[in-house]
Amino acid sequence: MDSDLRPSALAKSVGISLSYASEVLSGARSPSRPLAIRILRRTGWKHDSIKALTPEQIDTLEAVEPWRAAPAEQVAA
Repeated sequence: MDSDLRPSALAKSVGISLSYASEVLSGARSPSRPLAIRILRRTGWKHDSIKALTPEQIDTLEAVEPWRAAPAEQVAA
């Protein structure tokens, strides 16, 4: 893990499951680009999938492809 960010804090900050947050932080799974940007905006942690992007590129991608939460029934499953 590249950060002091804890899975529980990540899960709560961006609205994902604790298990998924743990997998993202450990590198076992990659978040979608919109979710990676949401993680950056909410926590300041930059996932490897967007690490090389400039702030301007991130702003553009965020405008074109905004993050949308999964329906509640999918998150709970």
